[in-house]
Amino acid sequence: MKVTSLSSGSSGNCYLIQHEGINVLVDSGLTAAAIQKHLFTCGTSIQELSAIFLTHDHSDHLRSAGTISRRWGIPIIASEKTLKASKYRWDKEVRLEALREAQRTGALAEPRGYYNTEVLPVGGVKSIGGLEISSVPVSHDAAETVCYTFRAGGQQGMILTDLGCATEPIFEPLYHSDLIILEANHDLSRLYKSARPQFLKARIASDHGHLSNEQSAQILCRVIEWSGTSHTVWLAHLSEENNDPKNAVKNITTCLENRSIFKFPLKVALRDKPSLSWNAQDSLFQAQMLFDF
Repeated sequence: MKVTSLSSGSSGNCYLIQHEGINVLVDSGLTAAAIQKHLFTCGTSIQELSAIFLTHDHSDHLRSAGTISRRWGIPIIASEKTLKASKYRWDKEVRLEALREAQRTGALAEPRGYYNTEVLPVGGVKSIGGLEISSVPVSHDAAETVCYTFRAGGQQGMILTDLGCATEPIFEPLYHSDLIILEANHDLSRLYKSARPQFLKARIASDHGHLSNEQSAQILCRVIEWSGTSHTVWLAHLSEENNDPKNAVKNITTCLENRSIFKFPLKVALRDKPSLSWNAQDSLFQAQMLFDF
């Protein structure tokens, strides 16, 4: 099993999971053209995707999923409420495309919004070949946000982003994950000092917003104290304005050291380009940095 971060942040989130000819995206927050480009560098293409799993219906996670499904027939798998909310967003884009085409040609075409979708209930499990993907509920202000665990060949990973606080359902799968992709969205002091509107600051810092560095560290401390240090951890979904890779690593490392957890390696999935790749066949517990920050 191989996992690659294609992008991770408010400009777009997208992760590629590959196993024995199966290619799956978790979220599709980039343009279809950008995803096609990044997939090519990973040795695959949009046409070879087995499915797109959506965590929730915010635009930085679903941007091109509707387009990819309409053009190439790729299945989109998500909870019922997420699919309903996402389809509303995609249909708006379809109508805009039809209007632009009408302006170009002078003929108004009937908008077509067919998507190949499949409901995966919250807490459900989907198997594609030898890859097993499970959804886990999290606290975030979307229709029905989940995170995903993925398992193949006796190894497991978990993508845990877009949550405002830790809830009990996340911990059991975290304990057993070889790869943990964990949100470290913001430095709380930088968020409060930022020029963002007060309502947006409150939303981000709420229990339905995003994890701060300190919250991420608390989750990681609990996981390590329960299950040991044999996890590869990527920090993900960093805010462009209110965090940065070096600050996130420094803050979380300090929190770990305060709990007597020393020299624990942390890597950062970059916001706007492919950055990290983890290959379970090459190494059980090592993520390889493709680009320095």
